[in-house]
Amino acid sequence: MVQALSTRAMTDAVSRRTGDRWLRIAAIVFTVAVLAHNGDHWRRGGDSVTAQVFWVGSAAIVVEVAVVLLVFLRHPSAPIAAVAAGFGLAAGYILVHFTPNRGWLSDSLTSGDASWVTVLAALFETVAALGLGIAGLQSLRETGIASAAPGHAPVSLTRSVTHPVVAAMIIGNIVIFAGSAATRW
Repeated sequence: MVQALSTRAMTDAVSRRTGDRWLRIAAIVFTVAVLAHNGDHWRRGGDSVTAQVFWVGSAAIVVEVAVVLLVFLRHPSAPIAAVAAGFGLAAGYILVHFTPNRGWLSDSLTSGDASWVTVLAALFETVAALGLGIAGLQSLRETGIASAAPGHAPVSLTRSVTHPVVAAMIIGNIVIFAGSAATRW
């Protein structure tokens, strides 16, 4: 019986590490995609979108940074946050960029006049957000919601914020936001 318990514990630990690894990989890809897409908005100029899109997109940055930080903190809620943020943000990106132009919350790229760089950056971010959501689901499937916390060794906030991926996400988005805001007014 003791051997069965330790075999089960080892299997759970391996599943947790595998789920965490895929979640971190998805967060890295997501970070690159967010910075590419937000950088493209800066390239286009902060005034290239409506005030609604600018401020909703700016608020989305907070969610994007938070989910990446939770993943690198190895916080027990990281998989759930990845599912919610990944799929929620992907839906928002699709609504704003890949539906026909409308009077509200629209920066439609479907009209044919957007550059290929802009379309690829938005598509990359959308696919990366979906990947983050899928990685979160996979992590939850492997570890279970209830078993995500026990035995999970969180990383300190200081160490997480200084992780190159998290630092790039925070600093990159601050610079991009400042640059885009400066071109808006």
